Amino acid sequence: MENEQPFSIRFSENDQEVALEGALRPAGAEDFAPVRSRLDHAADAVRGVLYLNFKRLRYLNHTGFAELARFIAACAERHPSLKLKLVVSSVVPWAPLRFGFLGAKFGNTIVEQYDKAFYPGQGVIENDRLVPVLRTQTNIVWSHERELLRRHGLGKRMRIADICCGIGDFAVLVYKEFEPEYIVGVDHSRPFLQYAQQIAREFGITDIEYQFGDATHLFLPSNSFEFVTSRLALQIFNDPSSILRELMRICRPGGRVYLTNEMTAHNYGYPRHESVTWTYQQAVKIAQSLGMDMNFGPKMFSLLTDMGFEDVRMEQIPITNNNTAIDDFARVIESWEEYVTGELSTATQQPPEVVERLRMGFRDHVYAIRSRRGFATWPIYVASGRKPGR
Repeated sequence: MENEQPFSIRFSENDQEVALEGALRPAGAEDFAPVRSRLDHAADAVRGVLYLNFKRLRYLNHTGFAELARFIAACAERHPSLKLKLVVSSVVPWAPLRFGFLGAKFGNTIVEQYDKAFYPGQGVIENDRLVPVLRTQTNIVWSHERELLRRHGLGKRMRIADICCGIGDFAVLVYKEFEPEYIVGVDHSRPFLQYAQQIAREFGITDIEYQFGDATHLFLPSNSFEFVTSRLALQIFNDPSSILRELMRICRPGGRVYLTNEMTAHNYGYPRHESVTWTYQQAVKIAQSLGMDMNFGPKMFSLLTDMGFEDVRMEQIPITNNNTAIDDFARVIESWEEYVTGELSTATQQPPEVVERLRMGFRDHVYAIRSRRGFATWPIYVASGRKPGR
């Protein structure tokens, strides 16, 4: 095997899963023999379904692919009742198409693109129409968050990973404010990353690395970052624990993982509070049908604690029309109106009368923001925990 890109292979009998990671570039069948031996052993040891986890397999040369196909063919003969499920990710661009060929060729083989299943709301989250929403949110949250980050352990010259970085504007602000030794942003949306890279070029910033990636299977080394962030992100995934485990893995012992999430049902505006309250409660239900938990914010303390983090800290960013620029706050809500009554309502086939009521509720929230006698809120919850050891 070539040595510059090592690979690993693990078999979990309990999970009936073989995980192949790294770069697999055998020179011939003899070079592939150790892998074939592990695959044969796994196939002999299980019944029903054997999972072949290729989510972190970066490279596979033609010889490796051919030898893998020979294993699948032999497995069909030796174990005719055994199904092979190949689990791949679009993060490795060649994987879905190339392994899809094996699924079409062999009746005992199923190919599953993992990140399609993991991101049930992916189509309405990962597109460039959401860019204005994210941009306006960052504009008002940063003024509250700058000092709060220091209280949660972020300092100068740190190694920072921003996971689910979106359009990259937070990474740019952190870069300017905290002068990190190294900062990388990872996201699963190509339009967001293209926007982030464009902004970095326009601002003359060359020291931020952006990667296309799956937050549950990052191509980042373990124990590598002193500060790991994931902002307004866990709430849009149906399995936030899987992401948090990865954040913990890449964080250095003694480093901190920093999260922000919302409790959307507590967004409030007075007067016209009945309309505002109904709208956000309905928006939560719509998002829930796409696998999102927009009330996730207060749950972060328990999740961090249960995961084994130490010194868990939690607080709230109380954004109101009394402590935030009114025009900016109103623009955030107006961008939500466009997104929820457009993308989300279309994706979930909301009836016209519901869409219209949602529209009025967002506009009533804007009215409360702009009214001389009105009061409006948007609470964001913040939590962080220290990875044990040092």
